[in-house]
Amino acid sequence: MLTSRHLSALGALLLSASLSACTKQDGCPDDLEFFRTKLWEPVLSTQCIACHKSDGLAAGTRLVLLPPNEEGAVEANFMTVRGLARDTSAGAPLLVMKPSGTHPKGHGGGTLVAQGTNRYTDLQAFADRINGVAGACEATAVVACTPGAIDPAARRRLRMLTRFEYDNTLRDLLYLDSQWGESLPAEEVVHGFDNNSDARAVGTLLTDKLLSTSEQAAEAAVANLAQHVTCEPGETCAQQFIQKFGERAFRRPLTDGERSRYQSLYTSVASEDGYTEGIEAVIAAMLQSPHFLYRSELGQYTSSGRYVLTDYEVASELSYLYWGSMPDETLLAKARAGTLHTPEQISAEARRMLASPRSRLMLDHFVSQWLDLGKLDQAQKDAVAFESFTSDIRTAMKTETTELFDHVVRRGSGRLPELFTADYTFATDTLVSFYGLSGQVSSSATTATGLRMWDLSGTGRKGILTHGSILASHATPQTSSPVLRGKLVRERMLCQPLPPPPPGLNVQLSPVDPESTNRQRFQEHSTNAACASCHKLMDPIGFGFEQFDSVGRYQPKLPDGQTPVDATGAVWSAPTPDTDGTFNGVEELQQKLGASADVQSCFSMQWLRFAYGSSGDDESCVARQLTERFREGGQSIPELLVSLTQLPRFTERLAEPGTKPGGGGTPGNGGGGGGTTDPAASGNVKVTMVPMDDWGSGYCTNVKVTNPGSDTITWRATMSVGGNLTHVWNATATPSGNQTTFVGQDWNGQLGAGASTSFGYCATR
Repeated sequence: MLTSRHLSALGALLLSASLSACTKQDGCPDDLEFFRTKLWEPVLSTQCIACHKSDGLAAGTRLVLLPPNEEGAVEANFMTVRGLARDTSAGAPLLVMKPSGTHPKGHGGGTLVAQGTNRYTDLQAFADRINGVAGACEATAVVACTPGAIDPAARRRLRMLTRFEYDNTLRDLLYLDSQWGESLPAEEVVHGFDNNSDARAVGTLLTDKLLSTSEQAAEAAVANLAQHVTCEPGETCAQQFIQKFGERAFRRPLTDGERSRYQSLYTSVASEDGYTEGIEAVIAAMLQSPHFLYRSELGQYTSSGRYVLTDYEVASELSYLYWGSMPDETLLAKARAGTLHTPEQISAEARRMLASPRSRLMLDHFVSQWLDLGKLDQAQKDAVAFESFTSDIRTAMKTETTELFDHVVRRGSGRLPELFTADYTFATDTLVSFYGLSGQVSSSATTATGLRMWDLSGTGRKGILTHGSILASHATPQTSSPVLRGKLVRERMLCQPLPPPPPGLNVQLSPVDPESTNRQRFQEHSTNAACASCHKLMDPIGFGFEQFDSVGRYQPKLPDGQTPVDATGAVWSAPTPDTDGTFNGVEELQQKLGASADVQSCFSMQWLRFAYGSSGDDESCVARQLTERFREGGQSIPELLVSLTQLPRFTERLAEPGTKPGGGGTPGNGGGGGGTTDPAASGNVKVTMVPMDDWGSGYCTNVKVTNPGSDTITWRATMSVGGNLTHVWNATATPSGNQTTFVGQDWNGQLGAGASTSFGYCATR
């Protein structure tokens, strides 16, 4: 009888022959490597294997995969998937139609790969290669992970400020506390992080909010900024203000055209309302500009075919990575001097900024999103059973976690394993009482956040996964939740995203029975075939947390006070077999995680996603490079953060496929002159288009409008806008069909005879 191992060996033999033939006949790149890096590792082994295995929910389908730890799994699964790629329905391969939800009979796991995404493109590319589509092999060659190579995902782009970055930037720019960002529409969260640039969309609500907040912030800032201006109010002082404030707001020097436009705006307002109102109008206009709202990563074209980021763009990359805010004067001075582009120069600044207290906000923000601490505020709890679980306790729990993370990075060993093995914590006296740890303080000194260090020896608590912020966030209102806690470890520690429940599946658990344990209550997940394949990846991990109740208190005994809680658990189907195995309790689980190469890879991937605002799914080469540096550095988190700036893609970008090289440079170039008249535009003004930036998948354009008549008018301009508008400044846009009408705002909406003003917009193609 042929076993799975025999079949794997046979598949590998056949595969070797087929690849050899392919290479000899067509010069086709290695299909197996493409399958492994583009399909197996990022998608099939994480999102699909749970159902598509011999004992999974989809065991009766044509796609049955061997688990990652099975000998010859990659080769055997390649043969299986290749067959599915050759089977078509209505001219399209099943391999593409099923996960994208485009097959007439649907897909039991729902839509896992959206059309138009890189994952969809990879599936289609694999099918094209297998089916011999002309040019498919050459077009989809796998990029080798060679030193100095830029990952294909390192494209030119503009990154819109997140709400977190927006408030931090306003605080540092205007010298006042800002909470305006909190009122903006929430960003879409991808892999736990809110700064994914591809997922950010600009709608009418966001545009309206940005308009109102910029006006409110400008009004509040005028009095504050007065103490930072040393000249006498007037035209000359306004010129100095525009140049200095503009450089800080745009994070680069203003162009001549920009200085002229903002000076004209100041003059038109100040001539009627005075100096202060004129400055306020300038501030409001700059805060609405895309050069304030977006971080440029476009670069300047070089003869090598790459785009190298300017020193000012690098300064912004550094400041938003380490501080979540605009560059300080030291960074701007280095950018002016052109001394912020070599690896050594960048590394020196990275270390300075990471050592600064200002980086605390960034560290707090990362750990909060990585471990999903935001759920704690919304976590519903039984008010009778957990009366002492107050809002103050919730706040103290989150602070405990952020304080430990900051301590490990700055004052502890700096190494990742310490997060999982720390036999101490930082907590308020109130939280310590809630935990039942009174009398075990190890240091009477308080931190900057008012916490004291506590010894956890013999308490049943150790490491970050025993923090109430995590345990209470991932639990039901009455009990612990093996599902939620196991899912957190699987997705955030092992980087294995899980598919959603099959459509129509009843996910309601049986009611809580005081006579049965939580483990017995979740037993159905292992007996119901519709549940078992996925829950085997979560529940066994989550059972290791059973000694902690719904609000994170340690309770090692069952309600009878005598019987020990069963906290045995297991990790199965991890990315590599080395992480698999059983454990007893959270302490043993964390020992396993702290020593796991899979956790090291995932942790560096999480920082890659956070730092670059990307999903990381298409950056296998750069992810491996970063992980290698992390391991070589002894799993030092500070060194990992510095390594993020030493990757080639930190300073270089690639053009979008199919676009002409050139352009780029400092955003705003060309904003003050030149341009072409748009004869297709209608309205009551003359329209001159001045292209600003074009990065292939999007562009920004400045538009100059001039009153050609002899009377004062309220101007309007109707024109065709290519693509979808993402941002408009100094005007209001009203789309209608394939035309968009722009009208001015209250301060530039009227034009005298022969007068001009300007507005602009960005759009995606």
